[in-house]
Amino acid sequence: MEIRQLRYFLSVAETEHLTQSADALYVTQSTLSHGLRQLEAELGVALFDRVGRGLRLSQAGTVFRAHAARALQELEAGRMALADLAGLQSGVLTVGVIPTFLMHFVPDAVASFNAAYPNVRVTVRDLRAGEIEELLIAGRLDLGVVFHPSAREEIEAEPLFEERLQLVVHESHPLAGRRSLRLAALADVPLALLPPSFATRRMIDAAFAEAGVRPQVRVEMESVGALLHACRQGALATIAAEHAAAQAGSDMRAIALTAPATVRRAGVLWRRGASRSAAAREFAARLGPSIERLERGV
Repeated sequence: MEIRQLRYFLSVAETEHLTQSADALYVTQSTLSHGLRQLEAELGVALFDRVGRGLRLSQAGTVFRAHAARALQELEAGRMALADLAGLQSGVLTVGVIPTFLMHFVPDAVASFNAAYPNVRVTVRDLRAGEIEELLIAGRLDLGVVFHPSAREEIEAEPLFEERLQLVVHESHPLAGRRSLRLAALADVPLALLPPSFATRRMIDAAFAEAGVRPQVRVEMESVGALLHACRQGALATIAAEHAAAQAGSDMRAIALTAPATVRRAGVLWRRGASRSAAAREFAARLGPSIERLERGV
C-alpha cells in the first residue's frame, strides 16, 4: 500500500468524480484509476460503487475512509517533525487564503517568510472560506487565513484583526458627500455586491435584515475589484471592507455604515489537534507585522 494510493482514495471519496480528483491531484485520470484498482486489489474489496458517471463509497470504502485519513495525518505529523528538525532548511508550506487577502497583507507575509527561509517552498491557494475549512480538515492545507472564523469543531481560529464594512461610491454619486449613513438609508440605493455564496455577503444581508431593509441588489460579481470598477461609473454603490475601500482610488469615497455597524473578523485557521509545522508557525507569526506595515504605509 502506497501513500499516493491513500491520497487518491481520499480525494475521490471527497469529490465522487475521477476527473475532478485527477485535476486536483495533478495526475492523469488513467493514473488515478490504476492507483485505485491497485489499492482495491490489495485490500480485496471494492471501495467504490459506480452511480451514473460518478462514484460513491461502498460500505467497505466508508469504513476504510476514516482509517486512511488518520494514517495520512500521522504521516504528515511525522513529516512536520522531521522538517522542524531540519531547522526550516527545506520543506513545503501550503496556505489557503480568501481572495480579499491576496490583494492585501498576505503577499507581504509571503515575501517576508521567503526572505528568511528561502529553501521552504510556499504555495498559496486562492480559495473561499468553506473550501479552506474542508481542505484543512482533510490535511491538505497547513493553515488558512479567512474572515469570519469557523465554528466547526474540527477547526480552531486565532484572531488577526477586525475591520468595518463601508459603503463605497464614486465621487459623482449622490451620497458621495456623506461621512456616515444608517443602513436603513440604503433602502433605495442600487447596489453591486458579492453573491450570497460569500460569507461577507451573508453578513451584509443579515445586517440589512436587522435594519428592516430589503437591499436593492442590481449587480452581483465574485470580485471586490470588479465591484469597485463597476461603481466607478457612478450609478452603483457597493459595500466593502475598510482596506479595500482605502485602495479604491482617489475618485472613490468611503462612507461609514451605522445601525447596525458591520464588523468583519479575520483569523488564522488550524485543524484542531493537528501538529503545526515550524514553517506554518513562522508564517502565521508574520501575518500580524505585515498588517501593521501596510497600515503604516511602510
